Amino acid sequence: MRNKTQAALLLFLVGAVFGPVGDSFHVVSGTTDYPPNLFQLYFWRLPWWVPLIFGAAGVAIGMSHPQMDRWLGAPSDRPGSRSIAAVIFGVAAFLGIYAMTAFVPLKSGGPLDALIAASALAVWLLLDRTWQGVLLGMMTAAVGTLTEILLVRAGAFWYLPPKDALFGVGSWLPWLYFSASVAVGNLGRFLQNTSGDRSLKD
Repeated sequence: MRNKTQAALLLFLVGAVFGPVGDSFHVVSGTTDYPPNLFQLYFWRLPWWVPLIFGAAGVAIGMSHPQMDRWLGAPSDRPGSRSIAAVIFGVAAFLGIYAMTAFVPLKSGGPLDALIAASALAVWLLLDRTWQGVLLGMMTAAVGTLTEILLVRAGAFWYLPPKDALFGVGSWLPWLYFSASVAVGNLGRFLQNTSGDRSLKD
């Protein structure tokens, strides 16, 4: 139990720190914006609750994926979860794709979507390579995209034209969540596998 609690805390911390970095790419580039006159963090114009949302997402993905692996009969590790260097590479790749959605000057709904899709699939090919990983990526994409659509409908934030074509959010957004599933899922696997190794040694 203690090891799972520690893993959840670390996943929350990683999400709360690195998620807002990616979100700031969208704000700075004019991809998204938030209502004015909110308590804002740092120089990124992000509301106070943004790190909490990303932290919760990190816990949800990182803790659920190892459990889903067991239910789906998937291997307990992936190429991207076998070392801390591989995990860091995965998180960096996710942030790189996040930056691409913000700054690459291609048209949403066409070339940009194709680029983000190819990049997300490349991350899966390098760091996962299982059909279960594809399924988990699709599930994460569906839940994450639907959550953002609901937040936009509630007025919590918004995507700015022309990057709001998918029910008010970016049409490439499911692929961004797909890459998050691979990267954060592998972080969760790494934490659970290393804690399991320590338990065996103890």
